[in-house]
Amino acid sequence: MKRFNNILCVVDPEKTMDTAIIQSIRIANDHQSDITFMSVIKKNESWTETFRNKEDYTEDHNKLLEQKRSKIKRRILSIAPSTKADVVVASGITYKESIKHVINQKHDLVIKCADDMDWVDRLLVSEDMHLLRKCPCPVLLLKSMQKEGFQNVLTTVDINHDYSELGEGRVQKQLNEQVLEYSIALCLPKLSQMHLGAVWQDYAEDVYRYGTFSSLPEKQVNQYAEITRREYLNKLETLVVEMDQKLDGLAGNYLQPKLHLVKGKASEEIPQMVQELNVDLIVMGTVGRVGIPGLIIGNTAESILEQVQCSVLAIKPEGFETPTL
Repeated sequence: MKRFNNILCVVDPEKTMDTAIIQSIRIANDHQSDITFMSVIKKNESWTETFRNKEDYTEDHNKLLEQKRSKIKRRILSIAPSTKADVVVASGITYKESIKHVINQKHDLVIKCADDMDWVDRLLVSEDMHLLRKCPCPVLLLKSMQKEGFQNVLTTVDINHDYSELGEGRVQKQLNEQVLEYSIALCLPKLSQMHLGAVWQDYAEDVYRYGTFSSLPEKQVNQYAEITRREYLNKLETLVVEMDQKLDGLAGNYLQPKLHLVKGKASEEIPQMVQELNVDLIVMGTVGRVGIPGLIIGNTAESILEQVQCSVLAIKPEGFETPTL
């Protein structure tokens, strides 16, 4: 089973950081993992700095870094006095410095509170989206008020591919397995309710039902659609069975995931599923194009992430390479 061994928790002492601290400590305790808390200060590049003595500027900057570090340590110890507070404060751009730290220190999970975005932030692309696109390890973006453990977890998989040993099908199959393993790893400690959701599409049905030259009788089309639905359901059930066998029955015996198979567009149906199931964490793969290192998150995934109001754990496929920062 997937386990987190080295967690990086990204916090901002100028904002509410309790949620990220509480959740990262909880997950670290569940997985007996190491944890580092990191904050990033934006470099001051105003014109006044060019007229200051370099030594004085460096001294003031170092004092500011130490003040931030001390503030974070105090808050961590006030929440969990027994926690070993390893705190790093850097200067630069948050998502870039975080990813550099992930690569250098081999972190296997990043935890951060999601930025509160307005329409301008969405238009200009937030730092959170950069982190999701480029971070090589899983990223857990938390809803700011999500201080309790996750009660309802929606695990989303893509079953629209014909899985094969080569190409996109193979990558998607591996990603589905990773998504399931990480979901189980998060759900097991507190026995959270695990929902396994998939959206299927059948382009041929519309042709058979509405095509000018190829339409079929409604009864025949309905039979075809039902056969197709069962094929997708079998794919979904097979994923669970294979994962349960791999994990010696952990999912089936303890979590008993509920299956949800919906027909339509993933960008529309998954956000609806999140709302209807009262989900507080969605776990999803972010593969977009296969074979292009670093180009992972696609339009469908981004559309889903922008619509959901719950916490998100985003998983990359194996072999992902961080693009140039």
